[in-house]
Amino acid sequence: ETAIRELTENAINKRKETLDDKEQQLYADVTALSSQARDIVRSLQEEQQKTLTDYFDKTSLIADHECLHLYVRGAKDCVELLKQLGVL
Repeated sequence: ETAIRELTENAINKRKETLDDKEQQLYADVTALSSQARDIVRSLQEEQQKTLTDYFDKTSLIADHECLHLYVRGAKDCVELLKQLGVL
C-alpha cells in the first residue's frame, strides 16, 4: 500500500507540472473556494462546524480510498492485458 501511495503521489505531482491553463485555473479556484469554505465553517455554531468538518473529512477519505482502489485495479488490468497479449 505504501508503494502504491508513493507512486500515486509522484504521478499526481508530475501531472500538476503539465497542467494546461484550464486545469491550472480549476486548481486555483478550488484553493480560493477552500479558503472561503473554511471562513464559512468558522462562522457556524460549533456543532454545525463539526458536522461539516466530519463530512468533508470523510468524503475526502472515501475519495482517497476509491482512487487507491482504482489505481490497484488499473495495475491488475494492465497485467491481465499483457498476459493476453503474450508479453507476460
